[in-house]
Amino acid sequence: MLGPFPIFCRGHSGSRLLAEAYRRNGIWMGLSDNRTRDAREFRQANPEVQYLIRQGFYYHQLSPEEKKEARRRLRTLVETSRKHCPNPKQYVGYGWKRAVTTFFMPILIDEFPESRIVHLIRDGRDVMLSRLNARMRNLDDPLNRLVVFGDETVTCFNGHPLTRKTVKRHRLAIEMMHWVTVVRFARRHGGQARHYLEIRYEDLVARPADTLERVFHFLGVPVKPDVLDWAQQHASPARVGKWRDYPELYEEAINLGQSLLQELGYL
Repeated sequence: MLGPFPIFCRGHSGSRLLAEAYRRNGIWMGLSDNRTRDAREFRQANPEVQYLIRQGFYYHQLSPEEKKEARRRLRTLVETSRKHCPNPKQYVGYGWKRAVTTFFMPILIDEFPESRIVHLIRDGRDVMLSRLNARMRNLDDPLNRLVVFGDETVTCFNGHPLTRKTVKRHRLAIEMMHWVTVVRFARRHGGQARHYLEIRYEDLVARPADTLERVFHFLGVPVKPDVLDWAQQHASPARVGKWRDYPELYEEAINLGQSLLQELGYL
């Protein structure tokens, strides 16, 4: 099987549609027979995933020995996922989808230089409205603070202690901060990869056939016509721009993400 072909994104960026297209087009996506199409092997509760998130975030500060160990453990995790495939001869490639593994990217680029990374980006103003409840309820965890704020030592937000009350009051802004952290991390490291493709959720749902043809061409995998037909039937742009319903409520969050929104052409 060719690969790995990971899908990286910030959570709630609409990656389930893309992951399902991979599956239908003959790419093994790990143990992802679930509603979200997230591979169970890569869940954050896995201690190996926690280790790799942290090592990925600080990868360029690690010693050569620490980098070697991080690469070894990532390869073991990826190979374990690949070996879960029940019949490799039926698949053309392998990969996975799990948003938090975006922070694996620098390790992946080093250990799997021929990996083909697709980074799915969605308008942060829409993403902030989709609640990542498990993570936001546990910002006492330094690892959650790292992936949300890019700094595990954060103890305050907007001048207030990072309590549940503060999270509730500034929830949209914190969700936007998480979007900025993930997207900037992926774009920064993606520029160092041999094979890195950015696609937009808005294009995926507005022009699914064209977007998927571009993706599978990038992966070097022929696209099945029935996959394009399926995508045309299941892609819906109805949730694009949902933030516009109450723009005055989102001013704090939009201001926080303004620079990146402009950089990506959303403003």
